[in-house]
Amino acid sequence: MLKNEKESGGKPKKQFSIGDAIYGVRVKLHEKFADRRKPCARLNAKERNRKIFYYVMFAFPILQFLIFYIGVNLNSILLAFKSYDYQSGYTFVWFDNFKQVISDIVRLDYMKLAIRNSLLLSAINLGIGMTFSLLFSFYIYKKKFLSETFRVFLFLPVIVSSLALVIVYRYFCEIAVPNICELVFHKQIDGLLTNYDTQLGAIIVFNVFAGFGIQILMYSSAMSGIPESVVEAAKIDGITPLREFFSITLPLIYPTFVTFFVVTFAGIFTNQMHVFSFFGDKAEYNVYTVGYFLYRQISDVNTGISEYPYLSAFGLVLTLISVPMTLLVKKGLEAAGPKGE
Repeated sequence: MLKNEKESGGKPKKQFSIGDAIYGVRVKLHEKFADRRKPCARLNAKERNRKIFYYVMFAFPILQFLIFYIGVNLNSILLAFKSYDYQSGYTFVWFDNFKQVISDIVRLDYMKLAIRNSLLLSAINLGIGMTFSLLFSFYIYKKKFLSETFRVFLFLPVIVSSLALVIVYRYFCEIAVPNICELVFHKQIDGLLTNYDTQLGAIIVFNVFAGFGIQILMYSSAMSGIPESVVEAAKIDGITPLREFFSITLPLIYPTFVTFFVVTFAGIFTNQMHVFSFFGDKAEYNVYTVGYFLYRQISDVNTGISEYPYLSAFGLVLTLISVPMTLLVKKGLEAAGPKGE
């Protein structure tokens, strides 16, 4: 056959084997993916070290989240379902601690008083505090008379040390107010923080004033982002300042208002440590809040390790109450807000 091919001038045909086919496929794949391996091959030591640095720095917040948020909170949740005995250690009692918490809330007067004070402080802070913060922010935004003076004075709680603020307010309540009353009304009174009947009122006033600074900062920043063209067009139409506030300013900063309102409302049972700032661990029951009650129970030297499961259950009950309430408030505010923005 080869003789015939030579005679006819043709070339002999090459016989391909399976090995040749596999080799050809490998060559094709190598050519196809060679370019993809080149960046990795060219990666120098500096780039590798930079990547390692980024990975390590990214690992720290992940470890923090896993240890201090997931780990600690999960342990607290499990602790709420346990009981401690000095002989047998921790044992599961399931819902016994929760039954005890609910029973104490219903039965003990100082627990009811702590819940009432927490609700009262939060309601006044959200109602009166945020209302005045919005009005003062609008006044500063419009750059009216003494607006910069108001800005500095109301922002003091943020830039001044909390300890210095507490000392100044204590001096005002305990020394300044009694002296003014004696000088003007010729009547001697006890200090506002000493008098049993005025202690809670003094705490409420301080709580509202201490929250002014950050609120005014947030609202003023949001108002500064309002387009000038919108305000100028409204002025041409003869809009009044009051209508400008309700028709233009408030709708445009409504997302900021909702965010701050929800964040403040979420701390309804925990964000009242101003009681501790003025009274330490010697406050009377009339100024107790839920947050202060938990602090007293944890810091009390008579509180042993056997009380920790009860306190964990108490905190979990507060969480189960405040989280749904916060979500409902957020949903209600969003539903009541301006549409089509």
